[in-house]
Amino acid sequence: MTTYKHFIFLPGVKQAIKYLNDKKYVVIISSNQAAVGKSLINETDLTRIHIKMKKELYKYNGSVIEDIFYSPYYKYSKIKKYKLYKNDRKPFAGMLVKAINKWNIDIINSIFIGDKLTDKLASDKCGIKFYFKKNIALIKQLKEINEIK
Repeated sequence: MTTYKHFIFLPGVKQAIKYLNDKKYVVIISSNQAAVGKSLINETDLTRIHIKMKKELYKYNGSVIEDIFYSPYYKYSKIKKYKLYKNDRKPFAGMLVKAINKWNIDIINSIFIGDKLTDKLASDKCGIKFYFKKNIALIKQLKEINEIK
């Protein structure tokens, strides 16, 4: 995704974020964004996408994403600062550690839902309970998770 017009919310995501907000969870996105390192999008445009996404969520049902952490690194980048080794990129846990520290996250009572093995590996390194995203609406999956009920 390089523009907001290409962005779509997966089924049940808007409702799931509102559900988590209502349950007093801090909602944080952690995302590898190699497209920045590949020069397919710049960080300013990525930030604009994040802002539009957050505004759409709030306008839809008042839901809030408290923070977004992303890793722009790509080891073959032509831009030196994106080629540098960083432990932010999942499967490393750098983004999660930053979120935990910034938001004083209680990892015992937190969950991480992701769709890739790298998400699970990063989550495991921090001791956060992990769930693979099922092929169902996210709100339905959340309601199936005992810790959220």
